[in-house]
Amino acid sequence: MVSLAEILSIALNIEAEGYAFYTNLATVQTEESSKKLFQNLAQQEREHQEIFKKLIGEVSQRSSSIDSWVSEEVAGYLKSYANMSIFPTMAKMKRVDLKEGLHLAVEVEKDSIIFYSELLPYAGEERETIKKVISEEKRHLMDLLALLSQ
Repeated sequence: MVSLAEILSIALNIEAEGYAFYTNLATVQTEESSKKLFQNLAQQEREHQEIFKKLIGEVSQRSSSIDSWVSEEVAGYLKSYANMSIFPTMAKMKRVDLKEGLHLAVEVEKDSIIFYSELLPYAGEERETIKKVISEEKRHLMDLLALLSQ
């Protein structure tokens, strides 16, 4: 069995990569509205990092609870999904122009929503917090799509 804390660590890494990407994208913007959007997205990703750090701590303290463990099959799926879908896309984000960066960011936000949604059934007391993060990621997706359509 794999601990839920280990899976939440993947989520923490997703948010850290998102923060770095949005911060970088904000620094190269010449239009003030785009700059503010990316700064805001970066800040929200930073807040999500703090949420996942807190959840990891809470889950680790309850490690004897059955809710703290995820089957190897589910953990393997979640790890593979992150490694095959999310992290390679994030790696590409470091060397792109604005339009391509926006397209990649949309993909990462969609994949993050899927990842967190797949995590929900295995979360115990953390379920509502993860739902909140999913809702915020959906808002990120809508903001990015709106910017893309301009």
